[in-house]
Amino acid sequence: MATAATEATSYLTDVNSAWLNKLRDKMLIPMAQTGYNHPVMEQIRTGTFPREKLIKLLSDLCWVITGFPEYVAALAARAPKNDHQAKAALLENAFIERDHPFMLAHAINKLGGDGDSIVNGPDWEYDYSDFILRLRMVLEAYCYHRPWIEGMAAAAVGIETVTPQIFGGMGKAVVANYGLEEADAEWFTIHGGEVEMEHGNDGLRMLDAYIDENDTETQAACIAAIKLVCTGIAIDLFEAYQ
Repeated sequence: MATAATEATSYLTDVNSAWLNKLRDKMLIPMAQTGYNHPVMEQIRTGTFPREKLIKLLSDLCWVITGFPEYVAALAARAPKNDHQAKAALLENAFIERDHPFMLAHAINKLGGDGDSIVNGPDWEYDYSDFILRLRMVLEAYCYHRPWIEGMAAAAVGIETVTPQIFGGMGKAVVANYGLEEADAEWFTIHGGEVEMEHGNDGLRMLDAYIDENDTETQAACIAAIKLVCTGIAIDLFEAYQ
């Protein structure tokens, strides 16, 4: 199984900076493998994970991603003013993210949950778990308040590099074991596909372009952001529902 996970994370690109390639090999790929091989994921793949727990896990995740269009738009607004290519890419991504909460909410509805109430709000009436609240606060701190490059590290690398392996695999399982049609699993299909893979690579390239090889302080700050968010998505999300 580890071999399959390793092959599935081969989409992560080489960049010029040695510290980023080390981060990819020593943290991102192992973290994606750990998430893919987590006992909860194994239960989802075999159809033994309780449907009620799956609905709650996905509902909590949906509650967080309702904010993603705003997070990415904020990063676009905070990007260096004259980096028009970066701003354009982030704004395009924010527009794409606008549809994603509705796609996941649709899957939750089909599983028997209430995805509509998550996307329609009010936001703070949702019965969120302690873990997912902490993850949301971390993301908002990085995207809104920490230096822009740290926000990029947290969101574009900490999330986007591991999502394809973990949630692409989950999508196949919810179709095979929980009664979803392929059309109902669109959120999973997108997040396991090439577009999402490239979002993670774009994040790595952004850090490669903006962080000097000798700027070890900024490197350390970005690694801390990536580790915190990546661990939340790949490990803590599943630990909370065992």
